[in-house]
Amino acid sequence: MKTRIHAIAGGIGFLMILMFWTSTIITELFTSHETIAATKAMILRGMWILIPAMAIAGASGMAMGRKRTDPLAMAKKKRMPLIAANGILILVPCAFFLAGRAAAGQFDGVFYAVQGLELIAGAANLTMMGLNIRDGLTMTGRIGTGAVAAATAPTDKHTPVIEERPSGPLVAKAIPRLTGANGAMEAQPVMALCRCGASRNKPFCDGTHSEIGFTSDPSPDRTPDKVRVYEGENINIHYNRLLCSHAAECGARLKPVFDSSRKPWIEPDNATPKEIKDVIRACPSGALSFSEPGGTVQQLVDGEPGITIEPNGPYRVTEIPLASGVHAEGASPDKYVLCRCGASKNKPFCDGSHADIGWSD
Repeated sequence: MKTRIHAIAGGIGFLMILMFWTSTIITELFTSHETIAATKAMILRGMWILIPAMAIAGASGMAMGRKRTDPLAMAKKKRMPLIAANGILILVPCAFFLAGRAAAGQFDGVFYAVQGLELIAGAANLTMMGLNIRDGLTMTGRIGTGAVAAATAPTDKHTPVIEERPSGPLVAKAIPRLTGANGAMEAQPVMALCRCGASRNKPFCDGTHSEIGFTSDPSPDRTPDKVRVYEGENINIHYNRLLCSHAAECGARLKPVFDSSRKPWIEPDNATPKEIKDVIRACPSGALSFSEPGGTVQQLVDGEPGITIEPNGPYRVTEIPLASGVHAEGASPDKYVLCRCGASKNKPFCDGSHADIGWSD
């Protein structure tokens, strides 16, 4: 509800200032002094709509963004006081002054100097409010994320891709397969998938992330991005804990090798290379890879291209590119696991926090 109120109030404020600004330009260039005076009086009456709308937009925006530290939210919060100060200190006093001078027929140098100041201040507020509207639409997933995503994302609308909206949803495009707890789901050409964990329409986004102050920023105590190599006689196992979703597929399938209750928890010589490769292939996150002694590191991918929604857990992605890139040492662009509960320290990746907090659909 806060999101909707903020959007409506901000839209009304923007349109009112735009109407005042354009009507001023038109009347002063093409009409009589009487029409200018009538326009100034109309602008004064419009303040009864503009001022409450701007107050509501500012208060609701600050309330929703109080806990957010992502770049778009911070930019919006920096602009809000400037917009308010510009309105209170310049636009409102100018409107009253110009209406009084116009009503008295005093269209002199002072009138036009103040009029010029009002137009400049109005243009500044329109620009800042327009930027806030753009950033708000980006944060709610309604428009793109900007130059980085545009430069890295596939341009063909039929090419599957997942785009991250800053502190907003995951936007999945042209996904060939979407699988939920009950089997195949209908995949729309464009889908906004919730990753704040609070949507009332999971797995889809309903805008709740804006209301709860969700941030997609990685936590300060994010897991270090480091690959550890466990060497064996015939095969070496590579593991990056940053990518691991702690699905425990490895321990369930091959406990002699993968046993978290001992140190070291990985013992490559306790099974055959084929058995180990089968487990690495089944690892959904890409945290596990392998190399043969003296050879290069290899990833193994299993499954059809698409997104699998783990019940009460993350999104398992197979052979769908992430527009921003899978940035982690040893990561595979062909398989990774994305956080859905909103609590991961390693966003956008899942770190198993959904199980720790008891999150559920």
